Amino acid sequence: MQTAPIPHNEEQRLDRLRGLCILDTLPQKAFDDLTALAQVICGMPVALISFIDRDRQWFKSRVGTEVTDIPRELAFCSHAILEPDKVMVVEDLRLDPRFLDNPLVTGPTSVRFYAGAPIITHDGFALGTVCVGDQMPRTLHSVQICALGRLASLVATLVEHQRMQRLEAVRNARAAHEEHEELIAMAASGLDLHAYIDADGVYRHVNQTFLNYVGATRDEVIGATMKERLGEVTYSLVGARMERVLAGETVIYQRISQFKAAGRRHMEITLLPVRDPNGLVTGVVMRGRDIQELKNKEIQLGETIARLEKKTLEQERFIHILSHDLREPVNAINNFASLLQDDHAHALPTEAQRYLGFVRAGGQRLARSLDDLLRYVRLDRHRLARAPVDMAELARQLRDDLGATLEQSQGSLEWEALPTVQADAPLLHLVLKHLVSNGLAFARPGVAPVVRVRATRENGFDLIHVEDNGLGIADEHQACVFDMFKRLHPRKTHPGTGLGLSTCRRIAALHGGHVSMTSTPGVGSRFTLHLPLPHGTPS
Repeated sequence: MQTAPIPHNEEQRLDRLRGLCILDTLPQKAFDDLTALAQVICGMPVALISFIDRDRQWFKSRVGTEVTDIPRELAFCSHAILEPDKVMVVEDLRLDPRFLDNPLVTGPTSVRFYAGAPIITHDGFALGTVCVGDQMPRTLHSVQICALGRLASLVATLVEHQRMQRLEAVRNARAAHEEHEELIAMAASGLDLHAYIDADGVYRHVNQTFLNYVGATRDEVIGATMKERLGEVTYSLVGARMERVLAGETVIYQRISQFKAAGRRHMEITLLPVRDPNGLVTGVVMRGRDIQELKNKEIQLGETIARLEKKTLEQERFIHILSHDLREPVNAINNFASLLQDDHAHALPTEAQRYLGFVRAGGQRLARSLDDLLRYVRLDRHRLARAPVDMAELARQLRDDLGATLEQSQGSLEWEALPTVQADAPLLHLVLKHLVSNGLAFARPGVAPVVRVRATRENGFDLIHVEDNGLGIADEHQACVFDMFKRLHPRKTHPGTGLGLSTCRRIAALHGGHVSMTSTPGVGSRFTLHLPLPHGTPS
């Protein structure tokens, strides 16, 4: 646990605090009202006015807790007073290294959210804070944060007021009243609906957003009961929840409300108990959040998922057609063509034998095309399994797999010292096999093909380069070489399906990366696979 540093002016600060004679005084309504207002504005179960003494944090006013003071080293406010000009907001204390192991966070209190506005005297001493807290991570609107700061300013004004003479006290009370009204105005401008309802079910405070939704004036709402405003039917649904809150429970639920001005809206309602210094529930804070747009997006998301599921079913059907319905006649063509070649070719005229050769070559080409296309479409169903892959071992496997091709082309596969990368090993093997095979296949006439594999690391990526000394690719064709079924050379000289580079690009995308290329006609090409590094790996 990180203990807050001691302010540089600590002794002067403590002298100023004790000179105000505020420590260990009895509860006062003015402070309790401000604490309750902080709770209403921020919609939190706990609100405090606290002062930081030498060894403790003492609570002048509190709502939602019975504790009167805690050790200073545990106090979140000890950190807040270090930045007097800033409201400290920690949305999830478990994620802040200063507080993640604080007993108030890890212990029975389970505090998760904190916001504290420093109480600053006119001569610049940070005495304590007006703060709010919750047992769940939360966020505050900028209007609420500003209001919390203004409340802290008002507390400072009231503290100073206690040492002033009667005339000065009257003048400051008027200023405090004006500032109080300003805070109410700021609370009224929030995006959520806010209301304070007393234990008798009477509206005592509502913000302007509430009035805008219900289409009523403040005079029409304040002083009216919930039953009068909601009607018997709606109140019968809400009344049971109000009873639970008045018994001390926080209630959160969703409902569809029909507002006079705003119309039909999906709302998230939070009901929070308000307690007096003795812990008795004196009322309820209601916060209504309009989540209609969120629900609309959920509906859109559901429709998108349904379309994707339909597309997936169509893709499954397409894969079934490829793997069964189309393969069966292709296999029949190839099998019977082979039987004709083996058993009856000698009885066929020369021209018929040539035609039979066309049939066999076409059938075999179609079978290869089906295999490559099936492999491509199945990539969408592949569950990526990243693991460390030894690139040097993978290069040795490629050399063994392509042994016949290397021998037939009189080519060579070379590699430098290669690292271990994080990737799906079978897919990485497939990419490199495609790229190396292309480098061997598209060789310049009379020049033995040489393919080199090397690796670098930069800008958060492992870069795997496959370079060849082959034909190269003209500038006007480089933009389309990764397109499906794209071929730049006739099948007679360079057989293939035109899916190899498309497959490489798709596999790179599955890894969150991409494939790039540079090429010079008559010199060769370099294809680079960009694989993102795992989080936290140095570039």
